[in-house]
Amino acid sequence: MKQEIRIGTRGSKLALWQANYIKLYLEKNFLNISTSIHVIQTRGDMNLKDDLSSLGGKGAFVKEIQKALIENEIDIAVHSYKDLPAERPSELEIISVSPREDERDVLISKNKQVFKDLNHNSTIGTGSLRRNEQIKLIRDDLEYVPIRGNIDTRINKVLNNELDGIIIAAAGVIRLSLSKYISNFFKVDEIVPPPLQGFIAVEAKADFNSKNIFQGLCNPIDKIVAQYEYNALTQLNGSCDLPFGFNLKYINNGFDCNYFLKTSDNIISGSEYFKEGDIEKNFQNIISKLKNHI
Repeated sequence: MKQEIRIGTRGSKLALWQANYIKLYLEKNFLNISTSIHVIQTRGDMNLKDDLSSLGGKGAFVKEIQKALIENEIDIAVHSYKDLPAERPSELEIISVSPREDERDVLISKNKQVFKDLNHNSTIGTGSLRRNEQIKLIRDDLEYVPIRGNIDTRINKVLNNELDGIIIAAAGVIRLSLSKYISNFFKVDEIVPPPLQGFIAVEAKADFNSKNIFQGLCNPIDKIVAQYEYNALTQLNGSCDLPFGFNLKYINNGFDCNYFLKTSDNIISGSEYFKEGDIEKNFQNIISKLKNHI
């Protein structure tokens, strides 16, 4: 008899792509497992008008799914890792992550104009305070407006001439095969991504007895990167209200670390490279420097 694993997810195209990615991994690698996808509406999905901070920040997209996990209505939940709050219910844990998709942010604009060529006073939509604060440092002559909704909704605002452009995460655009709309990518030292952008997270109850089936989902380097970026998120208590970016990338047997933090009276940003064996010491030094300004 096959073991059934019930996968909980939001209902957007991207969320379903991610849930099906995990479903395919399980069914391809474990013939004794069957899976089913259960769509759960979250507060953030039902209310697209109000600012996320008024809905409970990142938790607006996950609380209902986590409740279903705790009450045994589903066995695992699949999330965009960057959407998970720094704190989670004590009954739950992240049991695996996917390999990372491109973590950069991208511009989608009318006529595929690149960012440097956008007209003065162009209206650019972005749903992130982190992006907003960094992009204004590059060009302060543009008008930045808040935007919410799924990827299709946001892209359509450009195609329908409601906005001159939008800035969103590359990962979702790539996963949904919408790369043809990308005008340009921003380097990670231009707009530092949030911790964990590009990762899919698999969440389950701490007593879930099949955690071992996810051992082959991700490569060792991405596991290390995800763990340290999660640590950065928790130590800085990152939320939608904190303009905070933190990115690790494995290069030449070491890690390139880019970070950005804006407080009421300071901007702290930088880029540092350190060898793989020195990651813990250098990571803690960077986090201490950032925490001193909060």
